[in-house]
Amino acid sequence: MKFPRILIATAALAFPAAAHAAPPWSAPVSVSSQATAAPHVLFAGGAGTVAFNGTGATFARPVLRAPLDGSAQATEWPGAAGFDTTYGAFAGGERALYVGSNGEQRVLVGQAAGPDNQWRTSLRGPKTGGARAAAAPGAAVFGTFDPGYVYLVRQEGQTLGPTQKLSGRGSIRSVAVASNAGGDILAVWDRAGKIEARYWYASSERLSDVKELGTTDAALKLSVSLGDDRRAVVGWIDQRISEGEAAKGSAWATARTATRGFRAPKQLDTYGNNNIAGGVGVKTAPNMVVFSGSDAIKAALVNGRSIHTPQAIAPIAPDQSFADIGLGDLATSAGGKAVVAVAAKDRIWAVPFDGSAFGAPEDVSGPEQEPHQPSVAFSGETAYLAWQSTPTKVEIAQRPL
Repeated sequence: MKFPRILIATAALAFPAAAHAAPPWSAPVSVSSQATAAPHVLFAGGAGTVAFNGTGATFARPVLRAPLDGSAQATEWPGAAGFDTTYGAFAGGERALYVGSNGEQRVLVGQAAGPDNQWRTSLRGPKTGGARAAAAPGAAVFGTFDPGYVYLVRQEGQTLGPTQKLSGRGSIRSVAVASNAGGDILAVWDRAGKIEARYWYASSERLSDVKELGTTDAALKLSVSLGDDRRAVVGWIDQRISEGEAAKGSAWATARTATRGFRAPKQLDTYGNNNIAGGVGVKTAPNMVVFSGSDAIKAALVNGRSIHTPQAIAPIAPDQSFADIGLGDLATSAGGKAVVAVAAKDRIWAVPFDGSAFGAPEDVSGPEQEPHQPSVAFSGETAYLAWQSTPTKVEIAQRPL
């Protein structure tokens, strides 16, 4: 199957131009054979790393980190006791940030000056049987069980700020958070079937009122992005799963501009019974929504508050035998380019976006057995992509866009 280029200006279809060939992805480099949880690519304190759990009991596993150029094998990141790189959340920025359950009925929030520095952590929020967690540069958000609340912890210079309660009490099914270069933060969550959002305004150092964006049966996956002018995009997968069985579901998104609020949510796709959106389900950027669709990886471009019709960008459909198949990650560069990372049953794909159009899927890993949980981030205009390959290897590849 051939996949067309998708143009932002008109959302029309055209075939890729036969101009200069894009540089290929570098050959994969293995940085560890001891990975037991999802890798995360992040840049913090001016340096890049890939971080993931090593071997051991669930919350006693060390966090390992390795340089993104593959020049050294992964070593333990000091101070990261109790981190879970699958269900916890990492973010980069001026300092690295982590948030997640510590496995002992508390939420752990930590920060480190960079990949070569020790983590400093603190316990936040009330006792809880677990936590939904999300992180963005400068912001950690978590929802407690059940019923519980949503909380925000901001980075304030070299320290962590107070724990701020964002939501009313209810069943918190998912959380997401985004930040921008000005320090604004937008947190979004599903509270008992309502998609709610709240801003932290950096300029006035205050929280906005809670805004209801839409309703959902159960937001299985949730994502938010925030532009420097406070434009925002929110996407979610509405699907209830009970005892391994999934009801019919749907994909949704809504957007706002710098001056006009969120529009009514737009439905982007539907899922049949037990047709579960794989991988991370949905990711957003200020100009797009990307998601694991019912029959392919799909992208809907966003112009202002208008969300265009989704188009297939990679022929990877959900596979109920392996939940990690599907969308893995989305990263955008400061120059407006993007990479969509996708896990298939036999390889990792990357779909490039040059600022105006998506290209064809690119084979990053070569043939492998069930590679999964890809993570991608930019340094300048170079994308770094890491993934876990069966059973415990972490590999890295890179390419300039």
